[in-house]
Amino acid sequence: MDIDEADARRTHAETFEDNLRVMIRQEMSGKYSCIDYLKVNSWDKCIYPKSLSRSAHNRNTRIDEYCREQIVEWSFRVVDYFRIDREVVALSLSYLDRFLAICLCDRTTFKLAATTTLHLAVKLLYPCKLAELGILSDLSRGEFDMHDVSRMEAHILHTLKWNLHPPTSIAFATIFLEYFFSTFPVALTSADMDDMYDVSSFFCELAVCDYFFVTVPASSIALAAVLNSLEGMFGPDNKTASDILQAAMKVHFGFQHDLAQVRNRLWTLYERSEECALSNDTVYEDENHNHHLFGLWHGGVYIKKTSSASSPVSVSKHATTDYPYRHSSSSLRSDASW
Repeated sequence: MDIDEADARRTHAETFEDNLRVMIRQEMSGKYSCIDYLKVNSWDKCIYPKSLSRSAHNRNTRIDEYCREQIVEWSFRVVDYFRIDREVVALSLSYLDRFLAICLCDRTTFKLAATTTLHLAVKLLYPCKLAELGILSDLSRGEFDMHDVSRMEAHILHTLKWNLHPPTSIAFATIFLEYFFSTFPVALTSADMDDMYDVSSFFCELAVCDYFFVTVPASSIALAAVLNSLEGMFGPDNKTASDILQAAMKVHFGFQHDLAQVRNRLWTLYERSEECALSNDTVYEDENHNHHLFGLWHGGVYIKKTSSASSPVSVSKHATTDYPYRHSSSSLRSDASW
């Protein structure tokens, strides 16, 4: 490595380290943290737009973890359909979870809030897609229209005090890996590094699906995702894991929560995911044909080194349930309705 290359590498490492420290301070500020709102018995506000609340029955229909799981699955299907980066869903759920921690909503209002937060996240990150997302109001089958979305957006922005840029676990994992690869000498190929980004992001997406992670700091999820991706790809005794932990400790990254608990929960989610089922099917087929296997097992769970393009849309305990938010490639409008 010549002097110019070494200087460039050092500059990149310092830039990524600075970015990480800024994100960690942002996370520690408390502006983007969330409580276990499903256990709350009193709220600061009660949101029932008059156009939606036509009966007292709605006010008694509480949301639960299953409602949230459905919303996340629907959101992933929508962004996949419109070819939008899936990090938008993480952003949308950050808005939604923090909103629900302050405002009491029935299920109808909850669906409107979820549609609105997805619309808002796309507006911030991919405004060029807004024209296409006008279809979202059609998916409610007449329950609400874009005027309702606009009114709900005002409620949400006021409630969140315009704190709209949370550091997501996917962003944390990506920047941490950039920092790590530019700081520590690693015996990984470029393909291995690319796969680590992909698998880590997949674990982060799984965390978005599970209500358990609502109260877990994004940096802790990110570090757990990176470590799980390493273990899945190279086994539990890989030497890179200790370097990862050393790098994390250097920047005080990812240790705000019980790391072992977070990692185990992510593995549990992976075992329930469509990706796991598809990977295991591939393993059995390859074993029958004596093909070389590219990847490793984690407690009987196979991790492919190159993740598929599938969304993590079946990770709940209700995996056998036919979700009402599905869409086919030919018609999102008819099949992804509420």
